[in-house]
Amino acid sequence: MARAVVMVWFCARSTCSLSEPFAFSAPITNTRYKARFSARLFGTSKSKDDMSEKEIKAVDIRSELDNAFDYEGRLPSTRSISPDFRSGFVGIIGAPNMGKSTLLNALIEMDLCVATNRPQTTRHSILGVLTTTESQLCFLDTPGVIEDPAYKLQEGMMEAVKGVLKSSDIRVIVTDLFSTPIPDDELFSKVQKSQKQKPCIVVVNKCDLADKVNPNAKVNSEEGRTVTIVDAVAKWRGFLPDAMAIIPVSASNGPNDPGVVAVRRLLTGGPGLPAALRDLGRPVPGMFAYGVKGLTDEDAKLMLPKSPPLYDEETLTDRSERYVKKQSLWIGLICHSFQ
Repeated sequence: MARAVVMVWFCARSTCSLSEPFAFSAPITNTRYKARFSARLFGTSKSKDDMSEKEIKAVDIRSELDNAFDYEGRLPSTRSISPDFRSGFVGIIGAPNMGKSTLLNALIEMDLCVATNRPQTTRHSILGVLTTTESQLCFLDTPGVIEDPAYKLQEGMMEAVKGVLKSSDIRVIVTDLFSTPIPDDELFSKVQKSQKQKPCIVVVNKCDLADKVNPNAKVNSEEGRTVTIVDAVAKWRGFLPDAMAIIPVSASNGPNDPGVVAVRRLLTGGPGLPAALRDLGRPVPGMFAYGVKGLTDEDAKLMLPKSPPLYDEETLTDRSERYVKKQSLWIGLICHSFQ
C-alpha cells in the first residue's frame, strides 16, 4: 500500500503541465544528484547492513522511481538535504500598479518581470525562485486585481490570481502609501478570513513618495486615502489584524532598500531579521500584530513548511530564456507607446 501511494505521488509530481508550480523545466541534469542506493532522503548515509528492512525498502523504491522517471529537470528523491530545510509558494497579490513586479524583481535581485508605471502590465502568473542554504521561496507574481473583468483576457488574469491565492503558503499583500485596497471585495474577504491559517505579510510600497506628496491636495482628502506611512500601517492593521507584519518599502530603490531587505529576510527566515527590522527605524505602531514587539529568525522560519526544495538551486524561474527576452521587448514597446 505504501509503495502504491509513493508511486501515485511521484507520478502526479512528474506529470504537471509547465504552467503549474510543480513543473521543473530548468535545464538540470539528473546525474548531478545521483547518489548511492543507501543515501537517505535527508542526507544521512548508512550502509544497507545498518538499515532496517523498512529503510531498505524505502531506498529501493526511491531508486526505482528515479530510474523510471529520469527526465531532464527532475530532482531525484535521493538528493541530500537538511531535515530542517523549508520551501513553499509565496503569492504576491494587490491592486493594479502597486509595484508587485518591481517588488519581486527586488526580492530575487533580478529583472525577471516587466515593471512599468502602467497598470495591468503583468498578464500571467510568473514564478521567481529564491534559494538560500536553509530555504527556497517560490514567488508567484500576479496580475493586478480588478473587480469586474471586462473581457476574456481579464477573466483569465483574475483566475490566475485566485489560483495563486489558493495555492500559496504565504500571502504578500502589496498596497501603497495611499492604502489602495484590493478592489475585489470577495477575494479580499477570503484573505481576511484565512489570515490565521496562512501567514500574511502586508507590504506598503512607494513609501519614497511620503516626502513628495501634498497632504492638502484635493485627491488626498478622499475618504480612506492615507498620505503617511504611520496612517497607512494603521489602516492596514485594521484590515488585517492578524497579519504577521506590515512593512514600509520603496521597491523602486532596488534589492538593497531597507524595506526590501527586511521582507526578504522575513520570508527566508533570516539570518539577521531583527537587525533588518531595526534598519527601518523606530517601529511604526501596528507594524506587528497586537502584543508582539518584534520578530526573530525563528518566528519567521515557522511561516514556511519543512519540505525539500521544489526546484534546483540555480533555477530562477520556470519560464524559458525566450520568454524573459520577450518580456524585455514588451517593456520597450510599452514605454515607447506612452512617450
